[in-house]
Amino acid sequence: MADQTKKGKGLTYTGFILLLIFAAVTVLSFVFYDQIFDTANGWFAVDKPDPTEPGGVIPIVESPLLRFIFSIIPKFINTAQVLFITLLVLYVVCTVIRSVFKNTPKRVTIGKLVNSIIKVVVWVACVIAVLAVWGFNVGALIASAGILTLIIGLGMQSLIADVVAGIFLVCDGTLQVGDIVTIDGWRGTVQEIGIRNTKLINYSGDIRVANNSTIKIFINQSREDSYPTVIVGVPYEENLQHVKEVFEANKAKIRELCPCLLSEIDFNGVDELADSSVNLHFGAKCKEGDFFAAQRQMRGAIKTVFEENGICIPFPQIVLHEAEEEKNN
Repeated sequence: MADQTKKGKGLTYTGFILLLIFAAVTVLSFVFYDQIFDTANGWFAVDKPDPTEPGGVIPIVESPLLRFIFSIIPKFINTAQVLFITLLVLYVVCTVIRSVFKNTPKRVTIGKLVNSIIKVVVWVACVIAVLAVWGFNVGALIASAGILTLIIGLGMQSLIADVVAGIFLVCDGTLQVGDIVTIDGWRGTVQEIGIRNTKLINYSGDIRVANNSTIKIFINQSREDSYPTVIVGVPYEENLQHVKEVFEANKAKIRELCPCLLSEIDFNGVDELADSSVNLHFGAKCKEGDFFAAQRQMRGAIKTVFEENGICIPFPQIVLHEAEEEKNN
């Protein structure tokens, strides 16, 4: 699980290759700026000024296809520059955020949320810049975006609710990255609290994504030590005082066999008078991440000690009593 929480830190291999490509294109575009972007004398010029007629041009490239290709190559190079700056800014910002927001779960949680918000803002700015490179009227787009945002906002109230709920989850500190929680009966470790949803990962590596606005009631099991319990059965004919004495005499050994525990095991008495056994209740403290391992160790240790002292753990059985009238017949 620890390995999966590290996933996503830094650049991926593909992102690193793209960053190198865009960086090379950007550097070359500055070195050969005049040759690339000079519309009259550059490599991709399709027309040149006509000295005999003011404002006139003389076609350099006659083929419509080549004229189209030559006209869009500088735009592709400008697009590569915008993408390089975007990736560089994201890399630097994400690195700074990871350096500043660390050491405590709350700081890591805030860092991840801030990181998500910055990514959205930077990529929106990148899209606007790319549209400007390709000749779109960005001013008109931004102006119309205000009206469009109002219209979309009325229909995206759930998205806004998710964002607001995510901010409150982080600010309240009730949920942090690394906490083990149960949400709607699903138990897992908080992997990320984003601007819209929260990701949980369980012990088997399954990931559940829950919208922040739907997280109404949850159980945070990481703030205090957990108390796993186990039920161990003994035969009805076994003397309970003898069982308790054997347990108390072997407490130290049982503790050694249970390295996940933070305390000695408590003998809490009889839990149930079952069909084939008297069920005894045992419990101890442990970290929430060791909950299931602690239960397994406790069962194994108690069984070992009981067997060494002649206390058997009965298997399910049914005792039949013949009716007295049938016996007389």
